[in-house]
Amino acid sequence: MAASYDYFITGDHTAARDLIADSLTEQGFTVEAAETGNFVIKRGSMGATVWLGAMAGKNFHVSFTVEFFVDPEGRLVARLNRNMANGVLKGGALGASKTDTAFVDTANTLAAALSDAGVLASTLEN
Repeated sequence: MAASYDYFITGDHTAARDLIADSLTEQGFTVEAAETGNFVIKRGSMGATVWLGAMAGKNFHVSFTVEFFVDPEGRLVARLNRNMANGVLKGGALGASKTDTAFVDTANTLAAALSDAGVLASTLEN
């Protein structure tokens, strides 16, 4: 299971960041820009997850980050990251599995959005 996914993006960097934020919002995430310019994305209810653990269903809380940097070719790289221990702390093995599934679904949907927009040059699983 990948700990992160890198998306190598061609074209305007600001437009790509906006496209990523829009895609994540459409997936139900709140997108918070950090001072560094990276995104912290969250979905679900922390209260329901703490109370019910993996049984929180659609309210199961997940949180990931998206880091941005520029590669030597001048392309914007967006790195979707997750905290590997987070799911286990929120619901044991079942919580870890739910977090894994949410992470992979998020990664695939983000790749599809970038590809559909014609700006995805390549991806890399880390």
